[in-house]
Amino acid sequence: MFERWASDRADKRAPNTIKRYRGSIRSFDAFANGRDARTLTGDDVFAWAVGRRDVEGISSRAINKNDLVAVSSIFRWATGRAAGQLVAGNPASGIALDEPRITAQRERTFRDSEIAAILMAASQAEPDDANPTRSAVRRWCPWLAAYSGARIAELTNLRREDIRTEAGITFMHLRVTKTGEARTVPIHRALIELGFLRFVKASVAGPLFYDPKRHRDGSETTPAEVQGRSLSKWIRETVKLDPGVHPNHGWRHTWKTRALGAGIEERLRDAITGHSVASVGRRYETPTLAMLANAMIKFPRYEIQQKDDSVST
Repeated sequence: MFERWASDRADKRAPNTIKRYRGSIRSFDAFANGRDARTLTGDDVFAWAVGRRDVEGISSRAINKNDLVAVSSIFRWATGRAAGQLVAGNPASGIALDEPRITAQRERTFRDSEIAAILMAASQAEPDDANPTRSAVRRWCPWLAAYSGARIAELTNLRREDIRTEAGITFMHLRVTKTGEARTVPIHRALIELGFLRFVKASVAGPLFYDPKRHRDGSETTPAEVQGRSLSKWIRETVKLDPGVHPNHGWRHTWKTRALGAGIEERLRDAITGHSVASVGRRYETPTLAMLANAMIKFPRYEIQQKDDSVST
């Protein structure tokens, strides 16, 4: 049933969504142990969810947000006429686990000391002749995230040909995004001064931050995702980072907060970071590359004190 749904939704859902749902459905399918989908009940779905929480140690929030959404979406589709009404009802409808109240222990943006520590570590990342793309990820992706607010997987998917210049504006073309909608992000002048374009020019055609030859075909985890997770682990090991902030995703919060302080208007902040706009009217507004570039000029540089007292930006 899931494979039929995935085939039907292939042009309607982001690939990452289908991939995420697949893991949840496999777990539920293993729990069902070969039973006919038409015989499954709400009690079955709830028992599976409880097992995910109590046996596998997955948080109630993650189960509600991911697993139950996936199962409910598949069954809801299967009840429709377009699917041939494969099942009579949706056993996951209304099922949810109680979630403990979580109080945020700190803000999600990086503090100045954390910004300095991460970017310093990135600047000092040692070249790795045995795995050059891994060292490239460590060297450049934190800086790219710091000056764009892009998701790490969007950056680790960049290819040499995605770095372009049009009408005097150099930008990243982010092809692989969470929403499935590509977007262009102007490259901040500070990144150019740091040598990012020299790195791109010296790179071979194809992916900038992973080597396809090092990854087997058919793996559910893409090479770009592997590199992003590896970067997160490396930052945790290298920098004394508060557990309450994410070493990669924290840049999205930090970029938007700094952009707000710099007076960059909300519509442009959303366009650069790929966030959904707040109203129907805003959807009719498509900021041009020149507008985005002018906004990026306003974004403040990071003043990072090096050990030799020089300053990188």
